[in-house]
Amino acid sequence: MVDPPLVRISDLAGRPRGAGFVADDRGTVVTSHEAVDGLGHVVVHAPDGGTCLVSADGVVPLPGADLALVRTDGLDVAPLAVAALPPPEQGAYVRIPAGGWREARVLGQTSVTYTATDGLHLLDHAVELAVGTAGADALRVGGGAAGGPVVDAAT
Repeated sequence: MVDPPLVRISDLAGRPRGAGFVADDRGTVVTSHEAVDGLGHVVVHAPDGGTCLVSADGVVPLPGADLALVRTDGLDVAPLAVAALPPPEQGAYVRIPAGGWREARVLGQTSVTYTATDGLHLLDHAVELAVGTAGADALRVGGGAAGGPVVDAAT
């Protein structure tokens, strides 16, 4: 199985904020809102070493879904296929980019509160995963993995 191409997101000082993936031929990156929350500029790093500096007006925040869309230019990253499927069932396995690609087991769905700079947002259908300690550390804010996709392990 070939790992999907991901971009890394950092602040202007180079501190990791998260990951994301290109979703269309225009270079739109999908990431978590927490990866870009509160930043005036973000730096998007392609797997081949290319970078794109994006100002706040190039970011579409969607904090109620803990997502953000980032308009990039010139990254030359192939888009990842996105599908509207029902959430994975309890017990299913998925792959997540958390300190490398890791397999995680779906424990179920839960409601969570996401704290953003503009306030609290309730997310009704967060997928709860069982993942090892190193993977869990990578998923924390600043761990570099926030915003990466959850990929169906079977496909």
